[in-house]
Amino acid sequence: MKKIALLFMFTLLLAGCDIEDDGPGSVQVLAEVVDADLPEFFEKGKLYQIKVTYLLPDACHTALGLQAIRGGAEGALRRDIYVAGVASYPTGLEDCTLESEDLEKMDSFTLRIDEDQPFTFYLWTGVDANKESIYTKIVVPVGEATPTPAVN
Repeated sequence: MKKIALLFMFTLLLAGCDIEDDGPGSVQVLAEVVDADLPEFFEKGKLYQIKVTYLLPDACHTALGLQAIRGGAEGALRRDIYVAGVASYPTGLEDCTLESEDLEKMDSFTLRIDEDQPFTFYLWTGVDANKESIYTKIVVPVGEATPTPAVN
């Protein structure tokens, strides 16, 4: 009886899925980072909320958030953080005729500082003539807060 019930459920599942569906969809693209709220320095062991402002390409794009990934799993590459906005637009869109004054979007990501070496942020700003990504590079050192001397 269990086998029949499982077979019935599997059949219903397959009947609900149309593999040939060419209906509406969307395409994801990177969006230019125009600002990042980075401190002058990080303190090891602390957790930071990094706020990033990115720009939608046009009013036909929808904001999806941020992509923040490390350059590698270990060593110096682990301290390289690549940041880009992410947007989408409808599949098949050829020309955007919509207008909007609200193309700047803000989002954030969390970063724990677990090393005492500088972190390098690569903020995606577009592509060059060869379709290579262009980044704004910002290095943030890791140190300790120095106490402010008392004024007498």
